[in-house]
Amino acid sequence: MKNLFSLLLALFVGLSSSLMAQSNTVQLTSENLSLFTVSVNGMRVASDASVMQEVTGLQTGQAYNVLIDYVDDGFEDVRAQVVLNPQNGGATGVYSYTVPAFFQGGFRFDGFMAMSGGQMDMSGMPSMSMNVSVGETSMNVSMGTGQPAAVAVTQQPVQAAPAAPVQAAPVQPEPEPEVVYVEGYSGKIGCANPVDDTRFERMMERIEDKSFSDEKVAMAKQILRTNCLVISQLVQILEEITFDEGQLELAKFAYDHIYDLENYWEVYGVFSFSSSTEELEEFIESQY
Repeated sequence: MKNLFSLLLALFVGLSSSLMAQSNTVQLTSENLSLFTVSVNGMRVASDASVMQEVTGLQTGQAYNVLIDYVDDGFEDVRAQVVLNPQNGGATGVYSYTVPAFFQGGFRFDGFMAMSGGQMDMSGMPSMSMNVSVGETSMNVSMGTGQPAAVAVTQQPVQAAPAAPVQAAPVQPEPEPEVVYVEGYSGKIGCANPVDDTRFERMMERIEDKSFSDEKVAMAKQILRTNCLVISQLVQILEEITFDEGQLELAKFAYDHIYDLENYWEVYGVFSFSSSTEELEEFIESQY
């Protein structure tokens, strides 16, 4: 029986260790859709710039220094350390991260997908438990979904299993309070979760850094592609642009990225010429 104990211990501990040693893939995606290259621990991974890069062969539990080098000089390079924490009990797979556009210095973790095709997926393994007793010694070995192997050995008399406890009724979670983004607004919504004031200030800094009106419009479009604003924030951006032509171009582009769509009329006060207001009205009517 002692040999059986040793065999079980070696089997489960060895299985957990071998999974932990496997390599993983990391996918990095640029939130601002700007082309970039990536270096890991000072070594360039790919020669071609892209909005999404994959890094393979990374080990679970190890720390890697990652550099995101943007092709566009208008974006600051991002340096951050990545540590792949064990997922699903140590199964290897693909870690997805986004490089945030306006909070530099780190990556946002988006999810993990276990590998298939020859790789063991711990998330798919059923729970496994074994209890062996010899005289005054009992041993329990268990492995469950998303858990590493656990081995416990105790010196105690073997007792009959206790009766299953009566389970209390599950507690119903309290509903989350409704978030109010625009006080008093209950109309049509164009996008969800508009950015907060702190994030918007960072966006305005990027737009204000540009010298010419067309550059400000281009930067604002990059921001709007991956963000949702309220109409008062859009008006603030439009007031930063000098000419009606650029204001009108951006106002049309921004329509799909505004939370409180029925307040869009507030944009009209930005234009210097009535013709711009009329053209924007025709554009909005065409969206219904």
